Amino acid sequence: MKLPIYELKISESLTDDAEVSYVALVDLPAIKKDFLAFNEQFINPSKGEHETDFIPRCVKYVIDEGKDSEQAVAICKSIWAEHFAGEKVSIDYDDTLSTERGKELAKRLIGEGKVVYIISARQDKEGMLSVAKDLGISDNRVYATGSNKAKVEKIKELGITKHYDNNADVVKELGSVGSKFEETYSDYPKKAMENAQIALDYAEKNGWGDCGTPVGKIRANQLAKGENISRDTIARMAAFERHRQNSDKQLGDGCGRLMWLAWGGDEGIQWAQNKLKQIDKAKQNFQIVSEDEHIISGPLMIADMPIYRNNEKFGEHYVTFSADTIKQIAIKFAKKKYQNHVNLMHDPTMIVDGCTMFESFIVDKNRGIMPMKGFEDIADGSWFGSFYVENQEVWDNIKNGALKGFSVEGLFDYEQPVKSLSYEEQALKKIFELLNTTI
Repeated sequence: MKLPIYELKISESLTDDAEVSYVALVDLPAIKKDFLAFNEQFINPSKGEHETDFIPRCVKYVIDEGKDSEQAVAICKSIWAEHFAGEKVSIDYDDTLSTERGKELAKRLIGEGKVVYIISARQDKEGMLSVAKDLGISDNRVYATGSNKAKVEKIKELGITKHYDNNADVVKELGSVGSKFEETYSDYPKKAMENAQIALDYAEKNGWGDCGTPVGKIRANQLAKGENISRDTIARMAAFERHRQNSDKQLGDGCGRLMWLAWGGDEGIQWAQNKLKQIDKAKQNFQIVSEDEHIISGPLMIADMPIYRNNEKFGEHYVTFSADTIKQIAIKFAKKKYQNHVNLMHDPTMIVDGCTMFESFIVDKNRGIMPMKGFEDIADGSWFGSFYVENQEVWDNIKNGALKGFSVEGLFDYEQPVKSLSYEEQALKKIFELLNTTI
């Protein structure tokens, strides 16, 4: 099945002030939905409510949201059945269900007969729906709560018995219901495994003596066995660079060489350094260019990038912004002097003071205007910006990864579809979820 792709244009029917107005700092750059979503709390069965009372109430509400009567009945019966089905478990989305290991976890839980929910602190659920569909999780079991506090409340409200999350604070708040999830990796080079095994073999024959800590010995065993390791472990491996002076020493000459090998040796440390950059780049769509000067930079809009949408008028589809439209947007943004128009999470009540765009450019390789380092593959016509962040609270949230990218706000007109994209092609476009433009 192919989905149509519509090009979005600056609306000629809107006043200038109603067009592009803000750049939002968001936890994950995502599309702001423009379609009506069911109010899940309202259409969940109430305590003590009988099916014969719930179904008519639910059907009326769903029809009011634009579904026909047959669809409404099917949706409401599904909600009723799921409400009284087996054990409820939930999975966070970002860095949890969005990972391959998270998807495997969901498949295993579904295979065990669990009723699986996706409960995220995202502002909207649209970016999660394609994954939910692939896993067979219905839309009404996908929740975007807007904050971690609201996420915890929703988990408790739904009677979830186990929730998997990569956020330690959420897990702690949930007590026995919470379960820590970490994405793990095992693609370190074979040579790193061999180095760790050399250390183990030497220690088995000669003993560890006073060398190393229990952590170092555990690391050697993990690497030698090819076990998955977490980002935190990879960061510790990368930090072992400080002991590089031991790289050329001989085994038996103190502890240095033995522990260097235990942590993967030259190949393992180099892999860890590169892997750490790769992981962190995937999680953050702007870069901290200068920590001392509080400067962040990155792409604001990417030319011709298909962005998934779903609304009543057009159904499932994609939208794109052409290079020409992006240029018009950037020019209008500058003319309006909106360089200080920044909010958090597209929330109009969370306007940010002390965050200023001081640099703005459109990629044009013919003119020698290249993408930023780290974004070399981004197309001509894409819009980049740099912001000076004086607001310490916002800066702290950027550094700890709570804010990871830019998302441009505005109102635009749909043009006729320019082409279509198959589901197979959609799978190749997962990168689009890394930076979507709010419209």
